[in-house]
Amino acid sequence: MKQVSIIVPVYNVEKYLRKCIDNIINQTYKNLEIILVNDGSTDESGKICDEYATKDDRIQVIHKANGGLSSARNAGLDICVGDYITCVDSDDYLNLSYVEKSMNLCEEFNADISIMRFLRVNDDTNEDFEIVEENKTYIFSPEEAIKESLYQKLFACNAWSKLYKRETIKDIRYPFGCLSEDLAVCHLILSNANKVVFSTEIGYYYRLRPSSITTKSFTDNHMDALGFALDIEDYCKKHYPKLQNAAKCRTFNVATHLLFTLPDTNKDDKKYYNKKYYNKITKEIKRTRFSVICNKDSRVREKAAAALSYCGTGILKKAWNSRFAVKNHAYESR
Repeated sequence: MKQVSIIVPVYNVEKYLRKCIDNIINQTYKNLEIILVNDGSTDESGKICDEYATKDDRIQVIHKANGGLSSARNAGLDICVGDYITCVDSDDYLNLSYVEKSMNLCEEFNADISIMRFLRVNDDTNEDFEIVEENKTYIFSPEEAIKESLYQKLFACNAWSKLYKRETIKDIRYPFGCLSEDLAVCHLILSNANKVVFSTEIGYYYRLRPSSITTKSFTDNHMDALGFALDIEDYCKKHYPKLQNAAKCRTFNVATHLLFTLPDTNKDDKKYYNKKYYNKITKEIKRTRFSVICNKDSRVREKAAAALSYCGTGILKKAWNSRFAVKNHAYESR
């Protein structure tokens, strides 16, 4: 039986951590290496990690100074030895058969990466969900998988809810000190796979909570996402020319979300702050919007936003917030 390494970055999540770890140690697939990376927590999270390590010899704990989500994930990647690797955020949790079903998908379809659908759950919800519907499976080449991650119709660029064969990650690491770090590397990992399989069955539960990184107010680091999106455009231009329109659609998606997050205020100390980023954001919206409208593969909401942008960013923000209301930013990771 092949070993699966599960990497869990941990930072001040004492409220949710036991649920997360319990759902990992009780997986139906037992050959696990569980790496809990305590990233300088100031609450009881570190103690909880150590407590579980005394109960389950599959668990090893790394205690390190706070360096952010990328640093914590990289610390786990640097020491893991499993044949396959998956990442779990410490305030989220898994279907108890997530690893087994992910492994079965890889083996049945001879795929290097398997992806399962995730379900958003509200903060304070601490129960399992069951959705009864027909499960479908999709097979992608690396190029097709990257295309899907850019259009985000079935899955996006998040690190979690994916099981990676070790060889697909190689020496790829998440950029240090950045937000949206998943966006920086997802296409690189997908390009290393021989085949990618996606299942519509729910395997991962993504918890929405007000204090998570993606729900905090706009900071300088939010602009990392735009830089990563532009990097993807350059990468596709060089390696996958047919995906250039898909990459532009992703840049438009990132730029519009940044626009919605950018503070709208007339306070003197915010004028330069808004202008500094507003110009960069709107430049990319204007550059990519026509391509989005003309692209038959773009999602309806991207097309609607692109059309509304011609009426001005003020109208776009008002219309989007009132009717289309894009929440839970897909371009960011926590």
